[in-house]
Amino acid sequence: MQTVLLYIHILAACVWLGANVTQIIVNPAMQRIGGEPAAVWMHQTVRMGRIVYTPSAIVLLVTGVWMVTRSAVYQFEDVFVVIGVFAVVAGALFGMFIFAPVGRAAAVAYESHDANDVKSTQLRLATFGTIDTLIVLFAIWAMVNRLGA
Repeated sequence: MQTVLLYIHILAACVWLGANVTQIIVNPAMQRIGGEPAAVWMHQTVRMGRIVYTPSAIVLLVTGVWMVTRSAVYQFEDVFVVIGVFAVVAGALFGMFIFAPVGRAAAVAYESHDANDVKSTQLRLATFGTIDTLIVLFAIWAMVNRLGA
């Protein structure tokens, strides 16, 4: 059972990281294209929060907690576990308070052809997207190395 949980846990992390990488690549391209295509993309990135990021975060948290509760070796106090929980919480907070509202604002900016708002919203999304990706990568590194265990 532990192997199945770990496999699902890793897949959920892959989904989160893959979605981040997709946005890192596509958002600048959409900024260059602009207009309606970019607005549609930004609306879809907000939708991704609900149908990709939230489910993957829930799966990560549930499988992670389940594995720790079943483990005779690992505890919730282990550094790598704390880092993993921190990553999920940070991702959720970024999603609720930055990615969703700023993504919606970016879509509106593209629809209204407001170059200043497009630039500022994309800069904010890129900044927090990079931070989120670095947190995810650090959490993966901590998990692989069982940091503090």
